Amino acid sequence: MKFKYSAIVLALLASNTLQANEVKQLEMSKVEAIDEQASIEVSGKVLELKQVNDLKGALNNLAGVSVSNGSRYGQKTYLRGVEEHSANITIDGVRQDGQLFHHSGNQVLDTSMFKAVSVELGAASVLSGYGAITGAIKYQTKNPSDLLAPGDTFGANGALGMDTATEFRQVSINGYGRINEQLSLLTMITANENGDIDTPNADPIVNKHSELQSGLVKAVYDFDRAQTLTLNLQSVKDGGNRAFSGEKPGMSELEKEELYNGYQRDTYSLMYINDSADPLLDLYINAYFNEKSMNREQSTGANWIRDDQGQWQEDGTAFYPERDYFYQTTGLDIRNTSLVNGLAWTYGLESFKSEQRIEAKGLQKTTTAQGEVSTRDLSVANGPTARLIGAYIQTEVSVGELIITPGIRYDSYQLGGAYDLSFNKLSPKLLASWQANQDLNLTLGYGQTFKGPGLPEVLMINNQTSQGEGVEAEGGDYLELKGKYDLAGTLDLQSALVYANVYQFTIDDSFHPTKNTTLTRGRFDLKNTGAEAGFRFSHQQLSGYINYSYNDGERDYSDYKTDDLYSGTHEVNIGLTYQASDEWLLGWDNSLVDNAALSDTYINRQGELVTEVVEKVGYGVANLWVSYEPKSVAGLRINVAMDNVFDKAYQHHKSFGMYWGNAEYNDNEVGRNIKASVSYQF
Repeated sequence: MKFKYSAIVLALLASNTLQANEVKQLEMSKVEAIDEQASIEVSGKVLELKQVNDLKGALNNLAGVSVSNGSRYGQKTYLRGVEEHSANITIDGVRQDGQLFHHSGNQVLDTSMFKAVSVELGAASVLSGYGAITGAIKYQTKNPSDLLAPGDTFGANGALGMDTATEFRQVSINGYGRINEQLSLLTMITANENGDIDTPNADPIVNKHSELQSGLVKAVYDFDRAQTLTLNLQSVKDGGNRAFSGEKPGMSELEKEELYNGYQRDTYSLMYINDSADPLLDLYINAYFNEKSMNREQSTGANWIRDDQGQWQEDGTAFYPERDYFYQTTGLDIRNTSLVNGLAWTYGLESFKSEQRIEAKGLQKTTTAQGEVSTRDLSVANGPTARLIGAYIQTEVSVGELIITPGIRYDSYQLGGAYDLSFNKLSPKLLASWQANQDLNLTLGYGQTFKGPGLPEVLMINNQTSQGEGVEAEGGDYLELKGKYDLAGTLDLQSALVYANVYQFTIDDSFHPTKNTTLTRGRFDLKNTGAEAGFRFSHQQLSGYINYSYNDGERDYSDYKTDDLYSGTHEVNIGLTYQASDEWLLGWDNSLVDNAALSDTYINRQGELVTEVVEKVGYGVANLWVSYEPKSVAGLRINVAMDNVFDKAYQHHKSFGMYWGNAEYNDNEVGRNIKASVSYQF
């Protein structure tokens, strides 16, 4: 497969934003001087208006970003065709590393908590954090000040929501207030559930029911106008009697009730910010604890073993006790900016420790068909660990109309517990931005990347886990050329921007945690080339966008090369927002995905090198939404939306089954879905 550079011409008609009035480019600041064109922010208000309740709804209109699979607990995020394990994912600055189970999603989230979601594409800034090979996703939760109405000391709001295609029901209650001039508090509680899932051309899926409960408590103490201390406590639990594999095809009939499985995230952080008038002090400190866990109910069933040909065979019965799987991370980030001789120097330390363990409430017991009985302790008390200490520095130099932002970071990474490995690397970064004239800006970005081998999925570790031979860290190079042109004056609009990006990056010794207890399984070198581009505008009551993205990936396994099966898709997103009056806001968006054809080369179980054609069917999906805030009832908002308006039967190109072209081993995405919510702010 070859990259189609003619697509860049089409890309000039695109943009990587949502509604222009609710999505903004992140501003350059002396603390976070990242590449502004590569970063986009989706506000929490947009998520509320569109009634978003999962990752796909939050991110699916952004160029270069994809979310696979329909069920919430099976969704995975991809930046420029690469799964999120090669990105830096944070919630309020707290790392969200780790895979619990390879057929479930990697994040446990409640979108109703979010003030904003920002996505940074690329690896040209040291400030994107450790392991940001393809970029970073930053989820930011709400503060008391975000909800308090002007002049109010205390407030509360409640909301109810539902939909028709997933039997979704939600209730949320929030209370917030300013205790005194310095201390403010926020409490958010949300509970929701979903049942049978309607998909076009198929019976409803009945074995992916879920219940979610979440809570957020935040205390903000303002010492003065410059200094703030924030205590942040979060807990999200998503579980149910449902299929264990969230991304695999569901069932339309059940012979017996599914066993319980659930996921939980507990996040605690203490953040201090000092935005001092002192030119040497602009300080950010974040100390945190994060634990993701998975619970499985006890079970008795068939004992499955692989025969000499690698096929699964039934051999007696197996009892598994209830067990919990944990991925725990403790971290500390310190960052400061000092103005010295007219230059802003941003520097900092980033450190964390991650630990894995399994707690089983009893022994696993196997009885073979021949009557042989054996037991095994599934608990792992001292599992694999990972430690990082990283340091970085970045500055900004202006030479006429050219702004150069060089940076470098040093990372020292160690694996312990079941492993004994260490890696370290210096990674230089560079951004060069040239303002050619009043309207045209050209930017060149470059960065070397580094990420030590991550910990394996927790489900697969045991007390015999050990490293393999030749374990390597991930590394590579990132290069991107961007251009943007302000068309507001030319088109006589309040705002209008067109842009195009072309990029290439490599990941040597690409690592994935799935079943990878030796840390050497399935390693390959990845080369990825692509483009994103677009146009957005805003004028009076109307705003809109159109964006385009494409990437072409190749995997090199030394003995052979093959297309990366998560690449090869041309995608266009279009949207309009119209403020019909002070009370009515209307929106529409549409995703258009072209057919994709790839070549899959691999070594089969017989040791033969084979090549197969992978074909993925394109689709188009339209969504509508309306928001009504009557002036006669202050604080009341009614939202109505319809997703997949034409009940299109389609499968996301990166979803399980479809990513290798097997539409039969996958479910269609959710069909026509009418959503409604009502909220009232007291």
